[in-house]
Amino acid sequence: MDANKWGNRPQFPGRIRARSHLFVHRPSVFAKRIGALLVTGVLLTVVAPVLADENNSPLITEAPILQASTAPSLSETATASPSPSPSESASPSPSPSGQTSSASPSASVTQTASASPSPRPPEATSNQAIRIDLPSVLPVDPRALSRILPAINISGPQYLLACLNSSNLIFDLQQKNVLNSISEGDRLLSGDFSQNVMVSGTTDEVEALINSSNGLRMVSIRGVISSASASFSFIAVSRPVISASICSQSLNTRTLSFRPLGLGMDLLKNSIILKK
Repeated sequence: MDANKWGNRPQFPGRIRARSHLFVHRPSVFAKRIGALLVTGVLLTVVAPVLADENNSPLITEAPILQASTAPSLSETATASPSPSPSESASPSPSPSGQTSSASPSASVTQTASASPSPRPPEATSNQAIRIDLPSVLPVDPRALSRILPAINISGPQYLLACLNSSNLIFDLQQKNVLNSISEGDRLLSGDFSQNVMVSGTTDEVEALINSSNGLRMVSIRGVISSASASFSFIAVSRPVISASICSQSLNTRTLSFRPLGLGMDLLKNSIILKK
């Protein structure tokens, strides 16, 4: 090889200088420069989409402005729309007024029904202290078929249920020989002119019904009345009621029997001597 030929080759001192300058510095400086380049690349990657969105943002804001300009305002719609009734104009729902009015009464009825509790049925009270003045034995003519019960006295509870039962007697209250039935307010009468009678109301009203028209009349259905008997049950109740099941819960029951008088057809009379 010709050393003189290649020795006269032109040199490039700038390229050699730059390469030597890159490697002559310390490794830490080189690493910092590489890190700066990486950070710059990351920032450009994050910031570039944001700048692109900001450049496109005027296109997004123009759409609402265009819609607001074309759509009628809320006040204009309310003024232009006809309002046949105040309830329709005040209601924001698009449903017709007929459906709204039909739903409101049902809701109010449901609320009223749920708010008001159902009344309790009449029942026997816990306090059954009752004063009853009723004879247990009545003298009768051995040939009699009926008997009038003397006036009785009852006191104690506010409301009372009286149950009259007999297997061989018929009870006749109020107007005699007539089937009476009462259902007026607190006065209740059921089963008149039968073997099972129930009277209910206030204590004074029950007493007055039994004593009305000269008293309770009892008629035998099996011969003379001297062989018959009757049962009287009195129950204090919460409200006037006619119920046979409540009658069976009575704690105040009186039994009435009849005693025939000592009279007979063979009665002998003593003679009377008249003085001269």
